[in-house]
Amino acid sequence: MSALTSSTGRWGLRAARLFDGFDFVERPEVLVDGGKVVAVGEALPDSLEVRDLGDVTLLPGLVDCHQHLVFNGRGTLEQQVSDVDDATLTDRARANARLALEGGVTTVRDLGDRGFVTLGLRADPDLATIAAAGPPITPPGGHCWYLGGECEGSDNLAAAVADRVERGCDVVKIMVTGGAMTPSFPLWMSQFSEADVRLVVDAAHAAGLPVAAHCHGVDGIAMAVDVGVDSIEHCTFFTESNESIPPPELLDRLAASGVALSATWGVTETPPTPTNWQRARPVIEDALGRVHAGGGVVVVGTDAGIYRQKPHDVLPHALPTLLSAGMTTVEALRAITSFAADVCRRPERGRLQAGLPADIVAVAGDPAADPAALTRIAAVWRDGRSIVDSVSDTE
Repeated sequence: MSALTSSTGRWGLRAARLFDGFDFVERPEVLVDGGKVVAVGEALPDSLEVRDLGDVTLLPGLVDCHQHLVFNGRGTLEQQVSDVDDATLTDRARANARLALEGGVTTVRDLGDRGFVTLGLRADPDLATIAAAGPPITPPGGHCWYLGGECEGSDNLAAAVADRVERGCDVVKIMVTGGAMTPSFPLWMSQFSEADVRLVVDAAHAAGLPVAAHCHGVDGIAMAVDVGVDSIEHCTFFTESNESIPPPELLDRLAASGVALSATWGVTETPPTPTNWQRARPVIEDALGRVHAGGGVVVVGTDAGIYRQKPHDVLPHALPTLLSAGMTTVEALRAITSFAADVCRRPERGRLQAGLPADIVAVAGDPAADPAALTRIAAVWRDGRSIVDSVSDTE
């Protein structure tokens, strides 16, 4: 077996370009040993087994801050999990985590399963690295109630957080507002009081867990900032008028808060959406771009799985939206590698640095010149082990 197909050997890669998670490196070469990166941007030893990949760009494995591995995009969210047993959902989650990995998304944060089924997949080296929340906390009949996280009252909310801590979840997910795909609560309406959300945040933080807050409504977004959540998912600024109307003062607060905004960007094709969502899309893009320009943290959580245009390898398709929101290519790539890994509390992922796991993706072409190049996955390594390899060696 070649060292380049195993995680135990010492080998090197050379390409036309290399992005290390923070910047493009002048010398596009990386040295790997025992599944870890040894050196980046340094001359490779002459005696080393080296692959020259030619006109490709090397990057760290991509990081998606918001997926749903138990969803398959067929029907409503409730239909996707109803009448499906846990074993079947586990198999589906496993297949979706493998799809993500083969598509260059080597780390995913699952922000809502049923029955905590994704927790048991985290040790599987044949899948993307998974950070798991288990069922999201939601009020009775609230958004995604069918995932089993219904809860109300301070004692029960505290018990729900304690249960997730005991089970070993990586993050606590709370549905602060309603959602577009659950009709029981309008997406702009807050589902919990500020005191309830603060209780969940304080309990999770006391146990060392971050809190991801699902927020579409302006009031819920403001509440999430006030109580100190770690990330706001979606952040679409909807109001009671069912339109996205971002208050300028709230954008300023978000930029200064340090709270990560996980933008729901990335589709393989534009799905059919109601007129108000069509109007909202550029408004949200502009608003999150303004937060970024003001120094705020904007990453991508694709919400992969919710419908067919969001398969679990969809993250590379988010690059054009990041660029149109005002990011440079370097800033956009950071948002789906190193910055996203930090939001997921996986600082060893999403970057090519000495001593860290060798999660490496090769894409055909130059994403800085052609954003679509990021979707042309040519090779993937997870912890130094070859997962996908369709590159012809350069002589």
